[in-house]
This record gives sequence, C-alpha cells and structure tokens, in this order.
Amino acid sequence: MFISDETLRVIHLVARHQSISIAAEQLNKVPSAISYTIKKAEESLGVALFTRKGRYIEITPAGRYFIEHSKTILGDMEALKRNTALIHDGVERELTIAVNNIIPAPLLVAFIHDFERQFSSTTLTVCLEVYNGCWDALYSRRADLVIGAPHAVPSTEGIVSEPIGQLEWDFVVSPRHPLASERHPLENAELRQYTAVCIRDTSVNFTPLQAWLLEGQKPLFVPDFATAIALIEQNVGIGYIPHHLALPLLNSGKLLKKPMREHKHATKLFLAARSDGMGKVCQWCIDYLKKPALYAS
Repeated sequence: MFISDETLRVIHLVARHQSISIAAEQLNKVPSAISYTIKKAEESLGVALFTRKGRYIEITPAGRYFIEHSKTILGDMEALKRNTALIHDGVERELTIAVNNIIPAPLLVAFIHDFERQFSSTTLTVCLEVYNGCWDALYSRRADLVIGAPHAVPSTEGIVSEPIGQLEWDFVVSPRHPLASERHPLENAELRQYTAVCIRDTSVNFTPLQAWLLEGQKPLFVPDFATAIALIEQNVGIGYIPHHLALPLLNSGKLLKKPMREHKHATKLFLAARSDGMGKVCQWCIDYLKKPALYAS
C-alpha cells in the first residue's frame, strides 16, 4: 500500500470541511477528481474513510483514526522533502560547534538564537572546551567549527581561521586573603605557597595549557569559572579570571584585583573551521561571528 502526500492532503482537506466541492475549490480541481482520489485511497486501505449523505459527507471512525495518525506522517514527508532540498543546496543537516569556555555566555546565546531562526532544519550541537581542547576538537573532527580557539592556529593546512580579538585576564583574590592588603606587584615567590584554582584543559592530542600555574604550586582543578570564582571568593585559592567575569565582582568588592610582576598576557582568540566540506551553514556562522561589534565591551 502506498498513499502519496498529495492524497493525504486531499483527505485531510475533505475531512476538515466535510465537503468534496469545497476541497475541490481550494485545490483548484474538479469534484470528480477529489472523489476519485478518496475512492482509490479507500480501496488501497480496504476501509471507508467517509460516508456520503447527499451533497455532504461524514468521516467514519476509521477515517478519524486515519486523519489523526497521518498528521505526523504528512509533517515528516514535508520535512523530508525540505531537508533533502537543503542538503542538495549545500545546507548541512548537522553542525557541531566547540566553544572556548571563556567566551561570554550572552554572546553565545544571541548567536544560537539567530542561528535557529536562520537554519531551523539544521541540528546544532554546542560543546564547551577549555584552552587547547578547542583546537583538539577541530583537528580530531569532533567539531566542525570552533569559537574562541586560543593563541595561534597550530597548522594552517586545511584550516580556515579568522581572528576575533583578544580576552583580558584579571588576577584576583578574596578580600580576606593574606595578599589582599599588599599593594606592590606580587612576585611568583609570594604566590607559589597558595593554591591555584584551575580549569583543566580538555585537549587529548594537544599539549594541555593552564590559565596560570606556577612551578611547584598546588593546583585545584574545577569544571568551570563559576565554580572557580566561588572558591576564590571563599578564600580557598587564587587565580586568573576573564575580565568580563571578574568586573562585576570587582565593582561589588567581592573580589580584589592584584598587580603582578609577571602578569598574564591577553589571550588571542580565533574562529576556525576545516576547509574541506564546509557548507552554507558553517560559512554563515563564520560571517556572523567575525563581526567586531559582537566582541565590543
């Protein structure tokens, strides 16, 4: 048994209006063509979908069941045709994006919002990576695109990249920390005795990096900056925090920014994607995300 999507639409329209003539007018067909379509569908199913009463028709219990359970099928067929056409036109069915965990969340949310409006048929997966984990995700093909990959492109072969600026870091301590009252630029020898709150690099195939960790210093590895900030506030450790995350806490006095003799340099950030197989969706993402206004503070 095969019933086309056109036949399904005819049956649904007749059921909605309980009239063959109205369905014929809306489809710009003669009533006899509509009647024939319904008859062939009923013969194929071996059941009556409608009962005729003069100029009007009524849907049978079997017809009601058919209408209810064919709605999903009709929607799936529409989606199948639409998505097949999009794939033919170079629109990816799926896209995986790796995002550096230092990228501001509002920027990411705004991007995903606009992405969904532009590509409703593409399944988007966004995963967070730390430091060189961004590059690892791209080169190992765990991601099609990376936002905020740090420092420099490891190898330009087969890679399309765009610089998107740099991220500043603040070295912070709790107001209750022994270093809180110090005003001079802090030396590494003074800092080494205190625990460094770190987020572990997610890289598997690249050399792991740390935002900051001195030789011989005890690290405390946590999953994200929200946890790191909370622990620094509670005087469990010290460390560097991205400036956009530290600023409101510095303004409120919950954290203190301290000068360093060897201050951490700003981190250069890149958009990057593999050039092979890049489709329209990935290219749209690059064009969208490389706009300087997105990263203006």
